[in-house]
Amino acid sequence: MTLGQRIQELRKGLDLSQEELGEKMGISRQAISKWEADQTIPDLDKLIALSRLFGLTIGQLLGVEQPLPPPAAPKSSRRLRLLLAGMGTLVLALTVAVAVLGVQVWNMKRQSSIDDLLYIYLSGQDLFQRAECTYSNIAMDFLPTKGTEDLTLDFTLEPVKQLKDWTVIGLTAEITGENPPWWLDPEGQPTDSTTWQRTEELPVSRGHASLTLPSYGGESVSVRVTLQKKGGGQIIEFLDPVFTLSPETDASGAVTGLLVTENAAPAAAIPRFFFSLLPDLQFEP
Repeated sequence: MTLGQRIQELRKGLDLSQEELGEKMGISRQAISKWEADQTIPDLDKLIALSRLFGLTIGQLLGVEQPLPPPAAPKSSRRLRLLLAGMGTLVLALTVAVAVLGVQVWNMKRQSSIDDLLYIYLSGQDLFQRAECTYSNIAMDFLPTKGTEDLTLDFTLEPVKQLKDWTVIGLTAEITGENPPWWLDPEGQPTDSTTWQRTEELPVSRGHASLTLPSYGGESVSVRVTLQKKGGGQIIEFLDPVFTLSPETDASGAVTGLLVTENAAPAAAIPRFFFSLLPDLQFEP
């Protein structure tokens, strides 16, 4: 059973619609639908929230931990004991042997199911041999929201050689900026929100992508990456951003520089078969 199928089964067990589960998770019904279709996987915080909602550990939700077996019904146990007590030694031994064999077969099937799990958490392992972000030159020393020049970020990604059959199919940029003071807007009204945020999907060509921020005003950018096996197949969405851009400011709050962080070893939920491709992987179930 895939993670998406398990989420769907647990959701239906609580008699929740996709929309109702989305409301509890703080996301859209479409996001729930993509989870259940195994088109995307939940972020770590959403996995934690799902495990709490369903009364499971994260390992049980992902299938890496075997759930506790339900206790046997007392009446069935008493009947079994009475039946065994009335049998001869030979029949008793045979019955026990058959029971043990049945349990072993069940455990083998269960273990096989566990071994076929889709995803395991991976962290601290370089999955990109090249992860570079460069940006265009712009004049600094401007106050947030007061920039006048466009800033262009260029991203280059190349998976490690062991992942030669995988390709970067998407970059998702989460952009956060400051709202200008409301009193500077002729129609502005007081608001509790001092920041805004938007998400932008970046087209990728041969591991390259670009993002342009018009009239850059000190926005922060966080970029996550999606890999897919060539020819279609399983998708890997990384839980940590591969690239982050943060403005550096002085005591007056003016933007004086830009700090780019490149992370070639982002945490991710990785298909189990990955572990035959990369030796000595460190992961947390």
